[in-house]
Amino acid sequence: MASITETTVFTTPTDFDAEASDPKIEKTPPRLSNRSKGSQAAAAFMEKFEDLLNRQYSAQNPDGLVNFGVAENTLMQAELKDYFNSHLDLQDLDFTYGDSCAGSKRLFDAVIRLLNRYFKPLKPVLHEHLICGAGQSAILDQLTHLLCDDGEGILVANPFYSGFINDISGRAGCHMVGIDVETSDPSCPSNLAAFDAYMASNPPIRPRAVILCNPNNPLGFNYPRETLLAYCEFAQKWDLHLLCDEIYALSQFANKEKESDGTKRDFVSMLSVDVARETGCDPARVHVLYGMSKDFGANGLRLGVLVTQHNPQLRRTLLGISLLIKVSSPADALWSALLNDDKMLEKVVTTNQQRLAETVVYCQDFFRTQGVPIIQPEAAHFIFIDLRSFLRQTDDSDKKLVTAAEQEADLFYSFINNGVYVASGKGRGDRLNLSDVQPYL
Repeated sequence: MASITETTVFTTPTDFDAEASDPKIEKTPPRLSNRSKGSQAAAAFMEKFEDLLNRQYSAQNPDGLVNFGVAENTLMQAELKDYFNSHLDLQDLDFTYGDSCAGSKRLFDAVIRLLNRYFKPLKPVLHEHLICGAGQSAILDQLTHLLCDDGEGILVANPFYSGFINDISGRAGCHMVGIDVETSDPSCPSNLAAFDAYMASNPPIRPRAVILCNPNNPLGFNYPRETLLAYCEFAQKWDLHLLCDEIYALSQFANKEKESDGTKRDFVSMLSVDVARETGCDPARVHVLYGMSKDFGANGLRLGVLVTQHNPQLRRTLLGISLLIKVSSPADALWSALLNDDKMLEKVVTTNQQRLAETVVYCQDFFRTQGVPIIQPEAAHFIFIDLRSFLRQTDDSDKKLVTAAEQEADLFYSFINNGVYVASGKGRGDRLNLSDVQPYL
């Protein structure tokens, strides 16, 4: 960021006009705050993201990029578009601030019905446990702002969803700290030993929280209950908050490969765990995040949810800034309609799961034929593929590619140059979105 190095005093309007119109005089832009540095760095990411969105393949842009990298689920888009177009019923209250900036009572009731139906909460979820916002990213941004000071961090197991970086750094100025875990079984509770080792090493970045992404993004598995308990024990041991990202909770599907080898697991929500009794962890440090973008295929109808059942101070503090992330009334009304419609809700959830399962079978056959190993998924919207055999030692100009990062970047841009975007797993593989995979593969 440019800094002001000189002060010019304009003594008369003539001085000002002359200097303002002189093209040879370099102007320093007005100063932005030090806090803006994180947002300026995040802008580079968002500019690339916007470029990708504007270059996507479509009938109107047949030379665009085939987007296999962004986690957007279009499998139920036709049904949801018809439903939402015919069920938008705005009331007088929707044209005001409503009855709460943290979500309307109507929306709270609808979200609670969803959680009770599918997440099996041990303790009934009440209005005073919820904060709703304009997407889970907005919720995580606000949480980071309240839980961490500038320069502090949040832990997460590698590989992780790269969007977390922007969510916690863009405004709050914090850092994602990725921890390498056992690659043969990244879901097992023994992996918390790697987290312990980091905390015991007097790390340069002080963590204030740890994220448990369950179902896992990008590997597509459900964590066993034992690992959920291990994360709670870890958070208590090191005085951290535990943020349980369950945004793919309902994107479960059959996988005969995992069923046949006995590795298929059901989803277990942290809401169903008696944290205090089973782990000795203070439940005030455990929070669950959910949103409608993934399981319901509507990234654009922004709704994120925080469930914090044992920390009224955090909930009240978030309420104080909830106007900044308030859910729009049309989104509030649409989600309330769907979540209160038991028949349509069940149809959306079960049909989405069936279509995900069918897409997985297609991908299994395709990649088996191509000789590409995959990590067998059981949840979420993507499949993790191992493309290490395609890494090159030299690029097209015969320049040697020495490091793994250079080789992976070379592969990434080879995809881009041939019209395909695949999300990089940073040396561990590549994440392929399942939603539109059949027509393009």
